Amino acid sequence: MSDNNLDMLLASCIHDMKNSIIMILNSIDEIQDNQALADSNEKQLANLRYEASRLNNDLMHLLGVYRYEDNSLPLIIDEMEVWELLHEVHLRNQVLIEKYGHTFELNCDEDEIWYCDYNLVASVINNIIVNTVRYTKTKILVKAEITNDMLCIQVNDDGLGYPDNMLMKPYEPKGINFRNGSTSLGLYFASCVAKLHRRKEQTGYIELSNGGELGGGLFSIYIP
Repeated sequence: MSDNNLDMLLASCIHDMKNSIIMILNSIDEIQDNQALADSNEKQLANLRYEASRLNNDLMHLLGVYRYEDNSLPLIIDEMEVWELLHEVHLRNQVLIEKYGHTFELNCDEDEIWYCDYNLVASVINNIIVNTVRYTKTKILVKAEITNDMLCIQVNDDGLGYPDNMLMKPYEPKGINFRNGSTSLGLYFASCVAKLHRRKEQTGYIELSNGGELGGGLFSIYIP
């Protein structure tokens, strides 16, 4: 099989699996809308939604990383309303957040405009929020502001924070530990997306730290 045919097969398989996961997520929504569930069943459905969302993100990022390494990941820079992007990602995960009993706060100027690839940045933030749902205790805080002529989007939680090995290792393919699930793959994809965004001498990047306003894990992506 030629490399081109293998590439097409990989992309086709990933899209097929992604479509199946979307059907699962839609079925979960229908069950929750049409049936009064016991608390234990609600929790099980929330866990199922979390795992399906995480797998969906993994597949998207696997394909994205593959295309990035192949220099074929499309970058579409356009004007975007930052608040609208973050609000849309929140709505996408609102059911999941509420089923886990967490609160969500969005702190962003509603009139803020920036230029970036809307879909790629939204995918990065979506993945971070999905993972944060599992590890935060009670709250997720998403902030966006302009700092040093770059758009900085942060996701903060009140959980135990990122482990030391994640804070110290570089975001390179050799640093990925696939036993950790989507977290490492998602972070590497986030780093790839950030690096694709360049303006003059500035290149995008991501940072991990602990603390922030909520005292837990703090993810930051900087877009020039």
